[in-house]
Amino acid sequence: MRNPFETGSPIVDQMSRLQISGNVIPVSWYRTIRKETGKPNLLAIVILADIVYWYRAVEIRDEMTGQLIGLRKKFQSDLLQRSYQQLADQFGITKRDATNAIVELEKLGVVRRIFRTQEINGQMFSNVLFLKLDVDMLERLTYPAQAEEKKPEIKGCCMPGGVSPKSERGVTEIGERVSLKTGTGVTGIGETYTENINKDYNAIDSYHFHQEMKNRVKEQISYDILRHDYPHDKRIEELLGIIVEVMESTAAVIRVNKEDKPAEVVKAQFEKIGRQHIEFVLHCMSESGTKARNIRALLITALYNSVHTISSYYGNLVQYHMANDS
Repeated sequence: MRNPFETGSPIVDQMSRLQISGNVIPVSWYRTIRKETGKPNLLAIVILADIVYWYRAVEIRDEMTGQLIGLRKKFQSDLLQRSYQQLADQFGITKRDATNAIVELEKLGVVRRIFRTQEINGQMFSNVLFLKLDVDMLERLTYPAQAEEKKPEIKGCCMPGGVSPKSERGVTEIGERVSLKTGTGVTGIGETYTENINKDYNAIDSYHFHQEMKNRVKEQISYDILRHDYPHDKRIEELLGIIVEVMESTAAVIRVNKEDKPAEVVKAQFEKIGRQHIEFVLHCMSESGTKARNIRALLITALYNSVHTISSYYGNLVQYHMANDS
C-alpha cells in the first residue's frame, strides 16, 4: 500500500518538509503589471508582493482549541510606513529604482503614496511616506478575467493585459498632507482627510525611521571603527549627525558650496561617503586654520567634495613623499 505522504518524487517529498514563508506573487501579475515595452515590471511586482504581505492580517488563534478568535495588523500605524531607501536596501536596488517602482504602482491605482507631517519630541517631520493599498484594484490585477466580466469602472486606467494611467505622474502627486492647525489635509485630487498628528504611532514610526537611517549611516561610515581609532574626537558625532540630517532632508534642494543643488544629487553623493572620507574631512579640519562663520555649511560642502577630492589628495601626498625621499 502506497504511503499517502509520499508523492512518488523524492524531491517533492523533501520540499514538503520545508516551512518556507515570505511574499506571494500571483502569476497573473506578470500579465497585468507591465512596462511600456510590454514586458513584466519585475521590480514593481516584487515590491507590490511585499506591500501585500504587510497588509495581510495576522491570525490570532486560541492556544487550547486552535479556533480563530481574531485578526491583527502587522504594522503599528493605520497605513504601512516605508521609505524609498528602506525598499532599496531590502531588495538590493537603488533608491531611484524603488521610487520608480512605487510610482508605477501608483499609476496602476493599486498603491497610493500618502505623505504626512508628524511630530516627535516637539520636532516636526514632513513628507513621511505611507503606502496605501487599494484592495479592489489589487483584486482586478490578480483576477483579470473576473474583472473583465464585471467591467468595473477604473479611474484613470484601462486594462487589458496591463493597466495604463492617464496621468504620467500617477493618481496623486503629494498624497495626503496634514495641517498642523486643523489636522485636515487636502490631496491633489480634492479629497479631504482628517488625521490626528499626535497619535502615538506617528511618533513611533518617525522615531524608527530616524533610528534606521542613523544605523544605516553608522554602518556605511564604519562608525565603530572610527570611534575606536578616534575615541576622544567629538567631531565624528557632528559629521554623523550632518550626514543623517542630509539623508533625511525633505527639501527639494540642498545648499552645497554656496550653490543650491538638487537634493537627490546631494544624497546620492552622501551615499558614497565611507570611513576614509570621514578621516579625510577630519584631517582637513585639523589642517585648516581658518575660522568658519557657518561650520555646518562648511562641513556639508567638505563631506560632499570628499568623494571627489580624496583620491587627488592622497595622490599628491604620495608624490610629495616620493619627491622628498629621492
